[in-house]
Amino acid sequence: MGYEELDRMTPEAREKYLEIIRSIPPGKKLKLAIEHNETARAFAEAGIRARNPGICEDEVRKEIIRRTLPPDIVRKVYGW
Repeated sequence: MGYEELDRMTPEAREKYLEIIRSIPPGKKLKLAIEHNETARAFAEAGIRARNPGICEDEVRKEIIRRTLPPDIVRKVYGW
């Protein structure tokens, strides 16, 4: 949730939301973040496969890298 959503909440709702977030142990927050990242990646991979029938797994991996890293980093690290 971004700042815009927090700004649209009533002060009471915002405080309750923040109270809940603050009460989550750090390890659980990390686990949730990793799960969110894995889900987002799975959706991105599915979209790549849907738009490119027959694409090999190596090309899917390369496309994910292209989409998630800045172009200058991709060139420096992978030479593409």
